[in-house]
Amino acid sequence: MSDERPRRLVIVGGGPSGLAAAWKASVEADRAGASLEIVVLEADGEVGGKARTEQADGLLIETGPQGFLDDQPVVREMIDACGLKDEVLAPEPAANRRYIYRGGRLRELRRSPLAFARSGLLGPLGLARLAMEPLVRSRHDSDAEGSAGEDESLYDFAARRMGRQAAARLISPVVLGIFAGDARKLSAAAAFPRMVAMERGHGSLFKAMRAGRKRGAPPPGHRTLRRGIQALPRAVAALPGIEVRYHSRVTSVARRADPGRTDTSRFTVHLAGQEALREASQLSGRTELSAAAVVVAADLPSAADLVEGVSAAAATELRRIESPPMAVVHTALDAAAAAHIEPAYGFLVARGEGIRMLGCQYETATFRGRGPDGTFLTRSMFGGSVDPGAADLDDAQLVELTLRELRRTAGLDADPTYTSVARWPHAIPQYAPGHPRRVASVEAALDPIDGFYLAGNALHGVGLSRAIAVGAECGEKAARLLLG
Repeated sequence: MSDERPRRLVIVGGGPSGLAAAWKASVEADRAGASLEIVVLEADGEVGGKARTEQADGLLIETGPQGFLDDQPVVREMIDACGLKDEVLAPEPAANRRYIYRGGRLRELRRSPLAFARSGLLGPLGLARLAMEPLVRSRHDSDAEGSAGEDESLYDFAARRMGRQAAARLISPVVLGIFAGDARKLSAAAAFPRMVAMERGHGSLFKAMRAGRKRGAPPPGHRTLRRGIQALPRAVAALPGIEVRYHSRVTSVARRADPGRTDTSRFTVHLAGQEALREASQLSGRTELSAAAVVVAADLPSAADLVEGVSAAAATELRRIESPPMAVVHTALDAAAAAHIEPAYGFLVARGEGIRMLGCQYETATFRGRGPDGTFLTRSMFGGSVDPGAADLDDAQLVELTLRELRRTAGLDADPTYTSVARWPHAIPQYAPGHPRRVASVEAALDPIDGFYLAGNALHGVGLSRAIAVGAECGEKAARLLLG
C-alpha cells in the first residue's frame, strides 16, 4: 500500500462503465505480458450501479436498465470474456409492437404507412406535413443565418424536418422513454446523433432509412441477459486481475506532482467508510490510496465533485448537466387480468394527457423468464425532467398512482400480486442544447492531465452499451499509459 507502487490504476465506481474500464485495462495488461494493479472502489456493498437486478416471488426485476442496444462491439467482447455469450437474450417477437397513449387511448406505432395513418397519432395536416419530409431542405445545405453552427433542440429538429405534430406526438414521447426528458430541452446533436447524421449524410431522414434498407443494414437490436443485466458487472468483478473493494466511498481525488518520480502524474484518492477504516489500520491513520492513473465512473453529481480535485473548470461544466430523479414501479398481476392486452413491449405517454406515468413496459411480454407462467409483470417509470416531483411520492402513493393510471391507460384492473418501488435520485443526464460545446470544454480541461479519465454516461451517451464503450476506452488509455 506504499507510494512506491507506480502501476496502480484506481477506478472509482463499480457500475458497468467502471467495470468495463477495469476489464479492458486487464486485457491490455495481459496482451503486453505485464502486471497492472487494478483496484475498483465501490461505495455500495455490490457492483452494478444502476444495473441492478432483483429476484422476488419468482420474478426477475430490473430496477435500472432492462437491456442494451447491440450497437457496440466492445459490449459483446466483454460479455464473451465473462463467459456469458450463451446468456444473451433477444426480445420476444411481440416486443416489436409499441404504443403511444394519446387522445385518451393507446395507439400503435405501425411501420406500414397506411396502418400508421389509421392509428390516429397524427391528424390529416400532420400526416401531410410528415410526408413532405424528403422535400425539406437540409439544415447543413441552408445559408440561413446561424443554421450551420447552432445546436438545435431535439423538438426543433423534429419540427423542422417532420412538422410540429410529429415532434409533439411521436418524438417527444420517444424521448421520455430514453431520457425521461423534455425534447424541447435536449440537444439533437448530443441526444440523437444518429438522426442528425442521417440528415447530414442523406439530406432527409426518410431517404437515409431507405438507403439503409437497400444496404440490408438492420437497426441495432435490443438485448438483455437471461439472469438479468447485473449478471454482467458481477461477472467482470469476478475476473482475475481485478480487485473490487466494497463499501469504499471516495471523497476526493487530488493530483500530486512529484518531480523525483518517473511517473510525473500521480494522484491521491481519499476514502471514507469501511475501506477508509481498513486503510487507516494499515497505514497509521491514513485514509488514502496513491494511484498512477484514475478512472472516475461515478454518477453525476458525484463525478463532478471528484473531478474538482484535478480540474475546477471541468467540474464546473459537469455541474451544469442536470440529472433529475426517477422512480421505477414494478407490479405483477394475474395474467387473466391482462388477457385483453395484445403482447407488446409496452407504451409511452404523450404529455398533456393528465397521466404522470412516462411509460410502461410489459416485462413478461418482452423477455422470456421475467416471471412464472400466469403472471403479467409491468414496469412503470415516473419523474425525470418533465415531472421530478413524482419521484418524491412515497412508495404507497407511487403504487396507488401506478395502478390507477394502468387502469386508465391499459385497462389493467386487478389487485397486484407483487409491487416494488426503486428510486434513482440522479437518474439520466440531460444533454441540453450546447452539450457538444460542454463536452469539448470538459475534454480540453482533462485531456492534458495524463492518467485521469472520465467514464460513465455524463458526456457521450446515456445508454448502457455506450457507457460500457466509454468505460472500456478509458481503461484502454489508462493501461497503455501505465504500461507504455
